[in-house]
Amino acid sequence: MIDTSDTLKSASLSDSYGLRPFRLLERIGGHYGLIRNARRFGVPFTRRARFRVPGEINLNGVMRKLKFPDEGGIKNDFLACFIEDVYGLREIGVGVRTILDIGANVGFFSVAARSYCPNAQIHAYEPNQAIIRALANQSALAGFQYFSEAIGSRSGRVSIIERGDSNQARTIVSEEGSTTQVSLQQAIDRIGGFVDLAKIDCEGAEWDLFRASESWKKILHVRMEYHLWGEHSFSEVSENLNRLGFKIVRHILSSEWGLLWAVNESFSSVSLR
Repeated sequence: MIDTSDTLKSASLSDSYGLRPFRLLERIGGHYGLIRNARRFGVPFTRRARFRVPGEINLNGVMRKLKFPDEGGIKNDFLACFIEDVYGLREIGVGVRTILDIGANVGFFSVAARSYCPNAQIHAYEPNQAIIRALANQSALAGFQYFSEAIGSRSGRVSIIERGDSNQARTIVSEEGSTTQVSLQQAIDRIGGFVDLAKIDCEGAEWDLFRASESWKKILHVRMEYHLWGEHSFSEVSENLNRLGFKIVRHILSSEWGLLWAVNESFSSVSLR
């Protein structure tokens, strides 16, 4: 998950690949936008530095208790999903039918998605067993379905590589792995054969997902955090998405990661509104 504190302070968002970068605060209406989003969820907010993750939120008029580990990364995740709305949930409207959350962690994105898309079918995937009880709690309070599985280009097994906070855990494909991986196509079939909105934050596993070419044809909109470890570059990200038929429409670029929004040009006349 992106630490948006660096994004908000950075003045180096570049247009070096012909894309139109966007500043998070500009997109959601500045500081007023942050306060507005906080009020939606019944959360007190004045400044990021002073913020403390609350134990409960207002979800469609009812206060609901959250469960999450005591980790520093949880604050970044909460702010990104509920306050800063980096995935643009406020903009997508209530007509979304299917949402796929790949790399759900404790489920903050899926909870926020339920607030903005009350009638959507939401499937959340998280392979890290250490946080499944927290994800299950959020699943029950927000009415989405969760799967304690990874998603890749093919079905198989994976091992979890811990790297500090739970939102930094990675998966590696391994026949001896203790966790099930389903293919992207299987996940799409489970949710009905088509995905209106896919949020992808899977700590490097997106590079494997790019191999599932046919499955991407069944996805309309993508919100993705990508990672540039292991000699990868943003030009590779752009080339893969272009090959899969997607146009990048918004983009935050940093040194080792980025956040982008993309739309399947085969369905360019279709809007999430």
